[in-house]
Amino acid sequence: MIELKEIIPITSKLSLLYIDEDYKVLSSVTKVLKQVFLRVDDAENATVGLSYAKINNYDLIIIDSASSVMSVYQLLDNLYRIDTFQNIIVTTKELSQKDIIDIYKRNISSVIQKPFTASELLDEIISIASKLLHDRNYLEPELEKLNQDLMYERKRIGRFMVNEKKLNDKIKLFTQNIQINRNIHELTKLPSKYALNSAIDDNVQSLIYINIDHFDFINNIYGMAKANKLLIECAKRLGLFLPKNAEVFHITADEFVILLDDPAKDQDILLARQIQALFKEAPVEFDTYSHSVVFSIGIDRGKGKQLFINAKYASKESRYFGGNQITVYSPMSEYMKEQKESLYWIEILKKAFDDDKIFTYYQPIINNSDSGIKHYEVLCRLMDDNNKLVDASKFIHSARLVGLITQITRTVIDKSFKVFQDNEYNFSLNISMHDLHESYLESFLVYKCEKYNIDPNRVYLEIVEDIIFSKSLEIDEQITSLKEKGFHVIIDDFGSDKSTYNRMFDLEAEFLKIDGSFIRGIAKNEVNKIIVQSIVDFAKKSGMKTIAEHVENPQDYDTIKELGIEYSQGFFLGKPSLKLK
Repeated sequence: MIELKEIIPITSKLSLLYIDEDYKVLSSVTKVLKQVFLRVDDAENATVGLSYAKINNYDLIIIDSASSVMSVYQLLDNLYRIDTFQNIIVTTKELSQKDIIDIYKRNISSVIQKPFTASELLDEIISIASKLLHDRNYLEPELEKLNQDLMYERKRIGRFMVNEKKLNDKIKLFTQNIQINRNIHELTKLPSKYALNSAIDDNVQSLIYINIDHFDFINNIYGMAKANKLLIECAKRLGLFLPKNAEVFHITADEFVILLDDPAKDQDILLARQIQALFKEAPVEFDTYSHSVVFSIGIDRGKGKQLFINAKYASKESRYFGGNQITVYSPMSEYMKEQKESLYWIEILKKAFDDDKIFTYYQPIINNSDSGIKHYEVLCRLMDDNNKLVDASKFIHSARLVGLITQITRTVIDKSFKVFQDNEYNFSLNISMHDLHESYLESFLVYKCEKYNIDPNRVYLEIVEDIIFSKSLEIDEQITSLKEKGFHVIIDDFGSDKSTYNRMFDLEAEFLKIDGSFIRGIAKNEVNKIIVQSIVDFAKKSGMKTIAEHVENPQDYDTIKELGIEYSQGFFLGKPSLKLK
């Protein structure tokens, strides 16, 4: 989670414009941003925002999609007419999946779903601002110095007026040069993104989008000055052995493009492989250092400006699958399908919150000693656009992408507390890393316990694997404080890859829920019996009780009781249901 002090070194020299008709959001967000940006202007509608954009140069513009003056598409088009390569973040509460896809096709920097937290917005801003620092024109410091000299000269007596005129003329010349040189990337002297925009035409071309993997790491390890020298060496090497119909462009700090005119069959793929091989043969040498550089490369062939957008998507797909590979853009690739599916579930989630279609289901946890029900796990379901209930595995990834995890948790807590206020059952809630990072959970749970007259001793918190794997003093202190107030802790999915035995002692959990992959079919699986028996023995020696999940037949149920597991849940014992049994 980004803190203000971390972002200030990156944003302190940048300017920002924020356009939003929601005055409350506009006021609160700009109040935060003014602490970290050199300049922040706020506009209460699109008309005012455009007037600002016409007279000022902004490094970043944030706009909200809800506008009573013009559509978000009209606003984007007007902003891009002012500056074709303007960095823009769109915030939205109402756009459909199709609208979000269409907006991304306009090559905006990011879309953030409302309501958003300050940390979510700052995470997006720092990603964009980091690249802006590399992409800023290197003539600006010299121009700034001249302006300072001019102010000094103006304080002098009349006899120095001649010097003022000379400096004014010089500043005017430098200003003209800045506009002329925008087609050349000042660091590497390669054609810039503005030159690329002019070079892409309506003839058949192929665009190779080259993104340096782990450049943030390079920046952090060597520092920005040395990272710049590495970029210069990369640019030189990319320019070697290019065919006559190819030109290389420097887009932003870690991004390059090679444009091929009238490419031969598979020429782009062969060239991308040659680039990979060229950098694989020898590390890049800069100063006294050497670093092995690898790329996430995306390729698209066709006509028009969409080439750049599609190749960039393909590069992101390469990075998504680990980097150091080449991907040819395909709208039907698994990655693109996943992106579209994520956008679909984001829209479904938004509608589910608006229409109160988030539901809580309850699955019993059986005491193996007497087969009685004293405990339920609370599970989240939502209604999709076909009026079908779907479980959390379908939408939880999309919820993470747009920061809706904590909103889901709050909804589940509220609905489940209303149900359990009228009985004596214990119940467990699934808690994620996001819930603890936002530091709201303890006060929220205590408030709900007081409101519904529920003893915290009845509430069990199932800690998922991202918390188990993380070692954070702040999170451990929150868990300790929750336990001190009477809440219980269950380690969920114990035995999965990320779970570690050491963390069990750090968190001082009272229950271990054994991962279902070891329980399914355990009656006939001798290896899983051995694994589960070792987990049970470990838990008993550590003073923890065990829960088996995914118990689906009587044979498995008998086996886990023989192994000494105290509690069980699964379809054989009780399916999740909207009401308690």
